[in-house]
Amino acid sequence: MKRFKKYADRNRAISPEFQPGDKVWLASTNIKTTRPTKKLSERWLGPFEVLKKIGSHEYHLKLPQQWKSVHPIFHVSLLEPVKQSTIQN
Repeated sequence: MKRFKKYADRNRAISPEFQPGDKVWLASTNIKTTRPTKKLSERWLGPFEVLKKIGSHEYHLKLPQQWKSVHPIFHVSLLEPVKQSTIQN
């Protein structure tokens, strides 16, 4: 069994950890937009602020008022950290 676990763990990605106040992108899967087709929709929405961590893999996000019908808790697999630009003006 240890051998199976060793090979399975090689392909397992480590999920990122977010702190309250961090900015994240939200995957647009399962979120209805006003775009005519899914193909023309943005792949990532946001950025949104992380309010707190809930459980081991869920995060509570600060969503805009227009999104009051969307539940604000998302799994870490739907979130991507916002990377700061290294280009200076």
